[in-house]
Amino acid sequence: MTHQWDAMIIGSGPGGYVAAIRAAQLGLKTAIVEREHIGGVCLNWGCIPTKALIHGVSLYRNIKEGRMYGVLTESAHVDLPALVRQSRSVSSRVAKGVEFLLKKNGIHVIRGSGKLVDVNTISVEENGNTELHSTRGIILATGGRSKPLPGIDRLGTSRLTIRQAMTPECLPESLLIIGAGAIGVEFAYIYAALGVKVTIVEMLEQLLPTADPEISAELHKAFRRLKIDVLTSTRLSELNCVDGCVQADLLQGETPLQKNAEKVLVAIGVDPNSGDIGLQENGITLHHGFVTVNDRCHTGVADVYAVGDLVGGPLLAHKASAEGIVAAESLAGGDPLPIRYETVPACCYCEPQVAQVGATEEDLKQSGKTFRVGRFPFAGNSKATATGHRLGLVKLLFSAEDDTLLGAHIIGHNASEMISELAVCMVKKITGHMLGRIIHPHPSLSESIMEAAEAAGGTAIHV
Repeated sequence: MTHQWDAMIIGSGPGGYVAAIRAAQLGLKTAIVEREHIGGVCLNWGCIPTKALIHGVSLYRNIKEGRMYGVLTESAHVDLPALVRQSRSVSSRVAKGVEFLLKKNGIHVIRGSGKLVDVNTISVEENGNTELHSTRGIILATGGRSKPLPGIDRLGTSRLTIRQAMTPECLPESLLIIGAGAIGVEFAYIYAALGVKVTIVEMLEQLLPTADPEISAELHKAFRRLKIDVLTSTRLSELNCVDGCVQADLLQGETPLQKNAEKVLVAIGVDPNSGDIGLQENGITLHHGFVTVNDRCHTGVADVYAVGDLVGGPLLAHKASAEGIVAAESLAGGDPLPIRYETVPACCYCEPQVAQVGATEEDLKQSGKTFRVGRFPFAGNSKATATGHRLGLVKLLFSAEDDTLLGAHIIGHNASEMISELAVCMVKKITGHMLGRIIHPHPSLSESIMEAAEAAGGTAIHV
């Protein structure tokens, strides 16, 4: 059977389902193809369930440290099955919310694996049956998957997949994590907070390699307090299973090391889901597996667009959603503003949280731009002191020429809730002087932003 649609979206993650809703809002007869769970990896096995786990273990840590506030809880412990059930429940609730939104907007959900037959036809295969769908426009939002480590499968049950790490039946005594990007760092925090001996290995020079080095150094200190063994500038030579445990042969600079652990988790990045879906056969260009698009998310082929992890760039759910809106509006004949990728914030939700937007100090040095730095520690903030969250720092980078914000970096409690103000400042070209004179509520963690802006001009009050 052949159906006629104005827009078909392959993939229902944050890029795909947002694109579908926006297309429907614009009057397009819209269908979305999903082979697994509505909401994609983010809602079901990524962003959302991990944040529920992090909230649970952070609550546990706060309870254990409650003595300073007169809260005595010597018997506090974690019910691991209940923690996992809550995480899965949260994920299910959010995914069902997306299903409701798709239904509310009249979007037809087609179950199965989608593939381009040509630029106006998609085949959907499920349980051996294939159905063809005709469409005027296509938005590809197939996302990505965890990058594999060659030979990892031979470790058998000593290896944890990301999904297994999210739903443990019991805790290992020790865990080796390969990769210190946001995924590796968040799992290191979760497991260390639950009492597991964690070692995290990163081949580059710091935790969170894309973070400002000063912020990463603060996170390194925080992880040491959690007794996480952090090995940066360290390469993995070989992984083996010896007597039921993982044995990792490492090279730190020129020094060989060996680390043993009960389990290993690999978090070395994401590969795009661009294979076997008919892309190159239809003239769509790939670069290292990622789809090449212009600033309107157009592939350069007919009315075919692509968004999210499939196109590379910062692999972030909110970036994918923004691209989904641009793609849908472009497909509908609009002229949306291109995304300014330098103003897309990125966050890591361990505790303390890390959030950033714009350039790092190293970026600016390499570009030759002159700039001023404003810093303010959470230790000087009244709200942070009152709530016991004194570990943290706001670091702002302003142009020496026109005082506009070039980059903002925060480590500390609720950093992810503070960074959006700074993204707005970048978009609106708010100067450091203006930001420093915007009255922030007292007491609040956000006062640290105001103080860091004043510090850049040498006029901070509480430093």
